[in-house]
Amino acid sequence: MVCQSTDGSQVIHKQVMFKEPSAATQGTAMIMQTKWVTLRNGRSLLVLTSLKGIQIFEYDGSAMVYWHALGDSSSEAAGESTNFGRGIATVGDNLLCVGTQQGHILVFDIPVKGNSVSLANTVGGHSVAVCDLAGQDDTLVSGDENGTILLWRVQGTSLSNTSKISMNGESCCSLSIWKGILVAAFSNGQIGVYNLSTGKIGALVNAHARWINAIDVAKETGLMVSASEDSFVRVWQLIPGNQPSIEFKFGDTVTDQQLVGAQFIHDGGRGFCVTGYDSSDISFFLQN
Repeated sequence: MVCQSTDGSQVIHKQVMFKEPSAATQGTAMIMQTKWVTLRNGRSLLVLTSLKGIQIFEYDGSAMVYWHALGDSSSEAAGESTNFGRGIATVGDNLLCVGTQQGHILVFDIPVKGNSVSLANTVGGHSVAVCDLAGQDDTLVSGDENGTILLWRVQGTSLSNTSKISMNGESCCSLSIWKGILVAAFSNGQIGVYNLSTGKIGALVNAHARWINAIDVAKETGLMVSASEDSFVRVWQLIPGNQPSIEFKFGDTVTDQQLVGAQFIHDGGRGFCVTGYDSSDISFFLQN
């Protein structure tokens, strides 16, 4: 966990260890994804997914709130039993959703406080692994390794599929929602911009030369950052409307880095950071 001032002059960091509470011998597991989430009931949490399970912490990582075990990645029958979590989003007032390798979406009921978290529902819909989730109000979007994007409507603790978008077998790597716009990044380096209400595409751009691993949107301005294995990070402007569109604003490269993460550090988009595969460095970009 890293906290820094917007100008980058002050940086504070701490570590949160992913440990399986019930394990006889404590060991580390490969972390697939981490995300801070804030529910409409006002609670903020830190969610981690790994090859062993899903772990939910208080926002500052000070205490574990909930542990949900998934498949055993060390099992000899790995093809039958492995199952990791990937894709984290909140919907409704108190629901946390996490996608899995088996194509399911786990729906957790999160209380306003305390650790009485419960698995409220397990929803099927994808035939292959879920890559990412995005949520807004009562709408959830899920994307999988075949490029299939499903739009869901929340009803209580149930999810009802409302529409489907297909992308010709290209994995849907990352999803984001902003002001009625659905943004989807794919393994062929393309970014699709869709009308969230109808599922119709507004624009499709060849954003990168290789797999896009992360996108993020600045809530106040609609600036979007994308990071790819081609070592480039690019900033775009989302333009709302019945047929949403996208404009290129900025691009740079992090030398000799396959970029795997990108995140704005300011709601207005004044700065963002990126991370690379097999590197402990975090690169910060700030607007002059």
